[in-house]
Amino acid sequence: MSSDPQGAVGQSVLRREDDYLLRGQGRFVDDLPAPLNTLHLAFVLSPYAHARILSIDVSEALALDGVVDVLTGPDLAAMVKPIAAQIELPGYHLNTRDVLAVDEVRFAGEAVAVVVAESQYIAEDGIELVQVDYEPLPVVTEIGEATDPAAPQVNPTVPGNVYYEGRFTTDGVAAGFEAAAHVISENFHSNRVTAVPIEPRGCLAVPEQAGNLVFYSSTQIHHLLRTALAEFLDVSESTLRVVVPDVGGGFGIKAALYPEEFVCAALALRLRRPTKWIQDRYGALLTDVHARDNHYRVQAAIDDEGIVLALKAEIRTNGGAYSALPFGCTLETTGGARMIVGPYRITEYSYTATAVATHTAPVLAYRGVAQPVCFMAIEGIMDRIARRLELDPAEVRLRNMVPTSELPWTNVVGVRYDTGSFIESLNQAMEMAKYDEFRARQRKGRLVDGKYRGIGICTFTEVSGTGAPGWRARGLTRLPGFDSGTVKVEPTGKVTAFVSHAHSGQGHFTTFAQVVADELGARLEDVTVVEGDTAAGPYGTNTFASRSAVTGGGALIRASEKAKLKLARLAAAMLESTPEDIVVTDGQLHVAGVPSRALSFQEVAETAYAMNTFDLPVGESFGIEETDFYDPPLVTMANATHIAQVAVDAGDGTVDIEGYTVVHDCGRVINPMIVDGQVMGGVAQGIGEALMEEFVYDPDGQVRTATLADYLLPSSVDVPSFQIAHIESPSIDAVGGFKGVGEGGVIGAVPALVNAVADALFDLDVNVNTKPLRPALLSRLIRESGG
Repeated sequence: MSSDPQGAVGQSVLRREDDYLLRGQGRFVDDLPAPLNTLHLAFVLSPYAHARILSIDVSEALALDGVVDVLTGPDLAAMVKPIAAQIELPGYHLNTRDVLAVDEVRFAGEAVAVVVAESQYIAEDGIELVQVDYEPLPVVTEIGEATDPAAPQVNPTVPGNVYYEGRFTTDGVAAGFEAAAHVISENFHSNRVTAVPIEPRGCLAVPEQAGNLVFYSSTQIHHLLRTALAEFLDVSESTLRVVVPDVGGGFGIKAALYPEEFVCAALALRLRRPTKWIQDRYGALLTDVHARDNHYRVQAAIDDEGIVLALKAEIRTNGGAYSALPFGCTLETTGGARMIVGPYRITEYSYTATAVATHTAPVLAYRGVAQPVCFMAIEGIMDRIARRLELDPAEVRLRNMVPTSELPWTNVVGVRYDTGSFIESLNQAMEMAKYDEFRARQRKGRLVDGKYRGIGICTFTEVSGTGAPGWRARGLTRLPGFDSGTVKVEPTGKVTAFVSHAHSGQGHFTTFAQVVADELGARLEDVTVVEGDTAAGPYGTNTFASRSAVTGGGALIRASEKAKLKLARLAAAMLESTPEDIVVTDGQLHVAGVPSRALSFQEVAETAYAMNTFDLPVGESFGIEETDFYDPPLVTMANATHIAQVAVDAGDGTVDIEGYTVVHDCGRVINPMIVDGQVMGGVAQGIGEALMEEFVYDPDGQVRTATLADYLLPSSVDVPSFQIAHIESPSIDAVGGFKGVGEGGVIGAVPALVNAVADALFDLDVNVNTKPLRPALLSRLIRESGG
């Protein structure tokens, strides 16, 4: 059996999703037709970051016409168990969270009551009538202050406000520092940010007969959400169906499990009426999970050639007030510690990684997780090595990189790099960006026409497609790791592919169809992809951490192979041949060398479904429907190089991005156009993170950037033109050869831009070790330096 090697994978097929979305025909949670008698929810949010709840008076709200009920923490505690992230790491302190605060609030925006009403407007009016008496308590918001013995305790089960502390060291670290000709040290600080998707969160719970519940949610993890609803509501999972409509952006923050979802489902089951909750932007900025509030202290022992002999890292991450589901507060902590060595041959390494609790919003996943920060640190160190030794920053990187000839390579923390193109991607990016020409111009002076000009590099590895071994290594036992796919050839010969993922704008309906068409030998236009529905698709770990192509694609390849074998067996019986001699291509099956002896998928499917005069061969079952599961390796490692060219205004500190180059290696490329879009979108988010976005908490724990007038996002004028190229080094460990691509844009953009600004200000001898690099900060640095 064989198929046509020239297939759909690798082609820039137009996205199927775009037509209906651009016509305004997308159906997001708030667009779903509300069933008759739908109830609406609004939550009473704490104005305090830390306070004791003395009393809650709901009488005025209950008296409002149209208000059905008002419930507080004790009411919901009788319906929903305290939610908790299960992390099995030595030294991790488990903490639980009530879906509505019962006795104490621990961050500004934590919900203390919910109003249930006949309309959203009445529910919003109702929350204004709920009277809550608080006793304010001391607050701690800063990483550096959280573990002070005098700091207030955030959670009773988290002693000293330390959720977790992990340590690792190799035997030769001390010797590496003793032998070093130079030691480079730096502290790096990252701003607290969040994803700000176009569509805020929302859910609709619809009770059905026999106690069943259909739950619509703007989530990335519908299977995990269903399991969690069953667990914490103590209901049978078989009575729950979770459906994901169109999602207006996820980026990781919709891969969290939130209290509002449990409340909405619990009330729908209790009241036996459809129940709906839609978040507003203010609530989103207060209560969606945040990310990146990290401190890194990094020391590198180097020789006179700039080779890193040993590396030390002290990492502290802010986990917020609760360890959020399902990944917990250690995601950034363990991730940064494991990923910081990147593409470099660093064989001696030690770290201390600590997650602390504060009176701030919980922290979880946001595109790239720890990688934008840990690479800001290690790439910042590479630039500092270059300055110390008067070498070019690119040369320092090339001297320390793992060469392609040494791959597969297992790094110092046990992560295998099966294939890659670290040196090749840097060299190609330098050529595309005309790096040497830029450096030659720069030698005449960085200040030209009132602007300081610099160039910054980030070359990185991107962890993607993590399977069960990878999650277990990080203590996350409640993440299965595998994903699954079902491929069904219908009686008409058309193909339906069901996959355990949920789309949120990545182009799944296009790319998964390309994969199935190639593996099955079907016509691309005959393949339909179904996902985001627990009643339709098989179980899996779902969509986050750059894993869709790796795990979903791998599962669909395996299921397609099974279905193709069955098609070939049936066709062989019908054509009086053998399965091995059947060629499957373009929706046809023919005997090798005799293309005139051919059958269509429909003709073969009619035999499978007993719709013609052919008898089903002995031993074959009816239908053509195959399911398979795929649990990938520990990780699948993509890589890329980003080079940013910037101009910093000498007067006001504004940053213009004058050039941006990306060379990306995500293994086998399914759809180059979609990959380019993923890279561009990620870079846009990285621009915001590096130059403008930041959550600011005051000493009382109040968010001072709780509107989009204060929490600044990049616009189209901030995003440059791109040069993008691809190198393909297909994975030899992952089915299909795919590697992840979803997070690489933001991972590379943040360090490249920070390094470019630092390079622009090199002559002023200022230290750029924090972000965001807003004009106010940069203009102050320029003034203080005498520039």
